[in-house]
Amino acid sequence: MDFLLPDFTPAYPEIFLLFMVCVVMLADLFAGEKNRYLAFYLSLLTLAGAALVTCGVASSDIRYTFFGMFVGDAMSDTLKLLIYPTVAAVLIYSRSYISARGLLRGEFFSLSLFATLGMMVMVSANHLITLYLGLELLALSLYAMVALQRESAIATEAAIKFFVLGALAS
Repeated sequence: MDFLLPDFTPAYPEIFLLFMVCVVMLADLFAGEKNRYLAFYLSLLTLAGAALVTCGVASSDIRYTFFGMFVGDAMSDTLKLLIYPTVAAVLIYSRSYISARGLLRGEFFSLSLFATLGMMVMVSANHLITLYLGLELLALSLYAMVALQRESAIATEAAIKFFVLGALAS
């Protein structure tokens, strides 16, 4: 039987983002309390790097990978390049809000990048299963973000309601 690896070039931005989410989580783990802004700056650097990778693999022709379930074309590249500054703006504007509430931790930034990964997968989906996978990755990240303030009963209740609603909708 002949086994060939698919061409992963259309998925390089997603692979880069996934790798960098791991780097952000590890950096936050070893940074300590004094360097809490390290995860923030690494997240912004990750978004900029993902934009560079997207520009690097962008082409005018349509490329498929993962047995036709993932597509790389001009439309998906354009939408990804719109997602990056939008998420960066959200991170920049939310920094003072989460800092005032004691939530300036790497979890928030990792979950934001995982939600970005879900958006990117949805943009490049060429099959309904892939679209559903991206949607669930986005939704699960948002569920966890809602419950990020662990001491708040209101946040926990909202996360449970959001999760049950999402599970029923799935």
